[in-house]
Amino acid sequence: MPHANEKRLPVLDELLQDPLFARSAPGATLRAKPLGFIDIGARGGVHEVVEPLAGVTAVLGFEPDKAECERLRTELAAGSPWAACEIEPWALAAGDGEASLFVLSSPVNSSLRPPNPDFIDRYKMTGFDQVGRIPLQTASLDKLLFGARSTEDYWGEFIKIDTQGTEFEILEGAGRTLAERTVAILSEVEFFEMYQGEKLFSEIEIFLRGHGFAFHGFDVHFRSRKLLDKHKAAGRERAFFADAVFFKDPLRGGRSRAPLSERGNHVLFSCALLLGYYDFALQLALETWATGEEAGRIESLVRNQAASVASRAYGDALELAERVRANPDLANLEVGRFVDRRRYLSDYDDIE
Repeated sequence: MPHANEKRLPVLDELLQDPLFARSAPGATLRAKPLGFIDIGARGGVHEVVEPLAGVTAVLGFEPDKAECERLRTELAAGSPWAACEIEPWALAAGDGEASLFVLSSPVNSSLRPPNPDFIDRYKMTGFDQVGRIPLQTASLDKLLFGARSTEDYWGEFIKIDTQGTEFEILEGAGRTLAERTVAILSEVEFFEMYQGEKLFSEIEIFLRGHGFAFHGFDVHFRSRKLLDKHKAAGRERAFFADAVFFKDPLRGGRSRAPLSERGNHVLFSCALLLGYYDFALQLALETWATGEEAGRIESLVRNQAASVASRAYGDALELAERVRANPDLANLEVGRFVDRRRYLSDYDDIE
């Protein structure tokens, strides 16, 4: 997702506390049994995407750096907003085996794959110097979920994965989870090989398509050699990485091989709201379970959620105009940053 300073931060339990959501069928479903969210690559804390439903979200995080895992556990012990939260030090992969964690100068870049020096040098990337190497044992997600945790049947309904180049192998080791539980995935994907031997977006999309998931969109980050001064120059840059959204879409033209359960539809609806796919969320509800009073409640909920985002456009545009008026020489940068902050929201090509 875009960095926190590029868009409005989620508000803890904001969606959960909305009376319309509370009275809806998805609200009742998640109060009875929490959303099973898995955060693979949990360094820095649980991903903010689920914060609006924190009180009805059970979190299972995986962070192979044991020191960071212990830090997260200590932090959670001091106070947790989640319905449940556990952090495990497992390194996930396609199966059991041995691996090494390549510890890099910027810890968020550390990976089970070594960085690719060709692209690091080409784009003058920083934070990729190797400062250590830690031997690890790997396991598959399926083994961990359908072993000792087999009675906890909600884990993996929503999966976030950001592991710096090993996302494909982790998904390979989650075939049963994807088939039986998962309805939404938020995965970092890359468009060139920042880590040696990694699978790129096209391969991940094909793999997930084969498991019944439809790609719905992503927030893209770009990279250039920075040879031009963006105060005075504009141009297209190379797509670097993105956070890609996949849904087990049960509607016409979707990839889902069978109708979802009632809970599956409710969880998918909730995930669509969390990820900002409001139009899809409304269509899903109206074409699956929402009729009568529930349909009106859901429509009001979704329209209110979407309107709260749109309502900020006027103020944002005025602020942009003031900044450009005050510093005309920064017009290209200011307009570019304005677009970056709003890029994830909508595409207006479909307005006739």
